[in-house]
Amino acid sequence: MGRPALAFVSEDEFLGLPESLDKLELIDGEVVVSPSPSFFHQEVVGRLALALRAWAAGQPGPITVGQAPLDIRFGPDRILQPDLFLLFEHIPFDHEGPLSRVPELCIEVLSAHPNYDRFTKRVIYAEAGVRELWTVEPGYYVEAWTGDGLRHVVRVEDSVTSGLLPGFMLDIKSLFREG
Repeated sequence: MGRPALAFVSEDEFLGLPESLDKLELIDGEVVVSPSPSFFHQEVVGRLALALRAWAAGQPGPITVGQAPLDIRFGPDRILQPDLFLLFEHIPFDHEGPLSRVPELCIEVLSAHPNYDRFTKRVIYAEAGVRELWTVEPGYYVEAWTGDGLRHVVRVEDSVTSGLLPGFMLDIKSLFREG
């Protein structure tokens, strides 16, 4: 006996799901549920968020540093939740529903199944116009994906900088240090 056909979900149906702390994403009609992240994953996300928010506070223009779970519309029927993202504009606290503005930078802290973040989400981010993607391998390195289609990658093992973030520098060893 064959497998049952997938039931595709519309964007309206997806947005009508009950509020959840689960990481639910919609890709072309398919709902993707990610397993709960590890403590180390969340610690790295928190450290990155603190570093980015400290940098953003010293910038002259409005910058929003956001983190999952928060829906962002990357195209029709493509609602994803990057672990972290940067928008070069202010998002009001009373904003409801998915953000429709494509971030300049998305960050994915890799887990036990990194191909989804490194390949599937990277293609969607590139098609939507994300200018830079960082994939973070906790404990080891950061990959900075840039260029047309986010196809150019540089593996960074000492400190992360970015042309998008003037003056930002993050020491990789301190990002992954225990304690």
